[in-house]
Amino acid sequence: MRYLYSPPNKDSRLDHMGTYARTLPVSLDRMYENALDWEHLPHLHDSSFTDIECLDAGGWGWRARVKDPRGRDSLLELRLDRDCRRWITRNIEGPSQGAEIWTHVFVTAPHQLDLVIDFFVPGVDPTAREKVGRAYAGAYERLYDEDVEMMTERQRQLDKRVDGPRDQDTLFIPLPDIEDLPLRVNLSQREFLLNQSGGQWVVYPAACPHQMGPLDGELSPEGEVRCPWHGYTFSVITGECTSGASCRFGRVPNLAVQDDGLMLSW
Repeated sequence: MRYLYSPPNKDSRLDHMGTYARTLPVSLDRMYENALDWEHLPHLHDSSFTDIECLDAGGWGWRARVKDPRGRDSLLELRLDRDCRRWITRNIEGPSQGAEIWTHVFVTAPHQLDLVIDFFVPGVDPTAREKVGRAYAGAYERLYDEDVEMMTERQRQLDKRVDGPRDQDTLFIPLPDIEDLPLRVNLSQREFLLNQSGGQWVVYPAACPHQMGPLDGELSPEGEVRCPWHGYTFSVITGECTSGASCRFGRVPNLAVQDDGLMLSW
């Protein structure tokens, strides 16, 4: 963890706890997307957030009430400044009220960023500032450890979206080749999952239609699969979102069960 602490001088903010610096293998677009994505917080970061209620959101940022694992409520606001390539997260109400997290982004390569994050917490005794700063840096290191896989996987999915003629319209999978479920298969440059629900074979997309999160987790007894990024659930039979969102699976291949295998076709 790259944590930097220096005692404040007369020209600095007296509530500065320190700075956390990190390099991430993601693009600026994915980073902005992640900052604005309030919805993923209680799903990918359940050690820090257990619930969230968005009060307002847009290209400017978001404002939401959140609950932590200790049951404490806070009102958070994130404001994005694209011109300065930074966003500021403020704790408006709740524990650490008045705290501000300033995140600056520096593009060092097409898919690489340097982050510099400064922590400002009012009312901290000068002798405790380094300890508080290290605690904030540790929390942000954990948050970005949890986020980086989502951002890189989303970029991988976006990079695969190339419009063009289908180079494969059918796929046969011999039954002896199916050992573990779900089984990931490729058809016409798209990834699907073969699985069983209620004793019948089903096929559904490998990526969530919301933001292309992985759907390779276990099916529920009701035949539903859950995206770990935002908690959306889908019926693998109907393709409908069963958690209330206005999205559903796109077109999936026809599935025919034969004596010696499964045939997928358009």
